[in-house]
Amino acid sequence: MLGSIGLESGVNYLTGPGVNVWDLSLQKAFNITERVHLQLRGDAFNAFNHTQFSGINSTVNYASYTNLTPTNLYLKADGTVNNINGFGTVNGARDPRIMQLVVRLQF
Repeated sequence: MLGSIGLESGVNYLTGPGVNVWDLSLQKAFNITERVHLQLRGDAFNAFNHTQFSGINSTVNYASYTNLTPTNLYLKADGTVNNINGFGTVNGARDPRIMQLVVRLQF
């Protein structure tokens, strides 16, 4: 609502960006002897390497209780940068693709 400072809003009504993570694993087991087994496994976390944003600045600062002009917006009215870490900006990202190779010898 225009002119509101958000006091009528419910708890946790702001949601962050979604998470789209695909973890994949491929494995193959080999029998060397009757009692000795070799297992090869490759794991990929965030396999498609989608960027997962986190740390959204959801704090709005106002000039005063009577003047509801936000003071920490990212852009000014003319389009120039006001505050690089202002309201609504992203200041973090989750891990990129992580891959590992596992060799396991059982005896």
